[in-house]
Amino acid sequence: MARAKSEAVQEWSDAGSAMGRMYGIFFFWLFREPFPLRQLGQQIVRVMTEAFGIVCLSAALEGAMFAWLSGWDGGQFSALSWSGAASIFLLLSTTTTLIGAMIFAARIGTAFTVEIGSMQMSGQLDALRLMAVEPAQYIVIPRVLASIICFPILKALSDGVAIVACMGCAKWWFDISVPIFFQHAGSVLRSTILTTSYIRCMLHAFFISVNACGLGFHFQGGAVELGKTTTKSIVTNLIVVIAVDTIYGVLDSIMGWSVV
Repeated sequence: MARAKSEAVQEWSDAGSAMGRMYGIFFFWLFREPFPLRQLGQQIVRVMTEAFGIVCLSAALEGAMFAWLSGWDGGQFSALSWSGAASIFLLLSTTTTLIGAMIFAARIGTAFTVEIGSMQMSGQLDALRLMAVEPAQYIVIPRVLASIICFPILKALSDGVAIVACMGCAKWWFDISVPIFFQHAGSVLRSTILTTSYIRCMLHAFFISVNACGLGFHFQGGAVELGKTTTKSIVTNLIVVIAVDTIYGVLDSIMGWSVV
């Protein structure tokens, strides 16, 4: 039992070391020539294509959930006219960002880990070095930057899907008309709320992609070990997403970034 525990501790220690080293590698190669512009474009298309469907689907489910919660609770407290405003505020400020980041980590983060880990296992990264191509610059930089660019766009799309789904479900379940749904939205929404939520998106995308690439880039072993590394990727990134969101939320409350 003690030996198994020590092995598990060592595995997670190695994973933490791999992710930590990747932050240094990323910033070291970020500003060096040549910039992998073509690879960046390919990764932007790839991330948008792979994440669009699942992010929008989760946003639709979030909208339906908030339509039910706000409509039911609003009816209980005779505040049905505020249900739309409350739903829009929660969706735009917090929910689509946090849950979207979790979906992004599960879909894109694990894909990065598996893909780069497979390259490491098959010797493709060593082959790039033999051709005088730095793997971190050619493989990691485009994926991280594509994630930072794409996730705010996905967040904007998911916001629209969530609001439409929430509005439709509120009309269907509680007969809340569109004018009533948006009646008090202007009084609770501020532009700074959207600004801070998109900044959070970029932070989430940065940490998720760097962690996932680091675990794949420094991977050692075979297919079984790659499966374990992929599990570490999703578990670590989910914890990081919650931690980043919590820390940013606390700092936002203290500094008043979301206050006009």
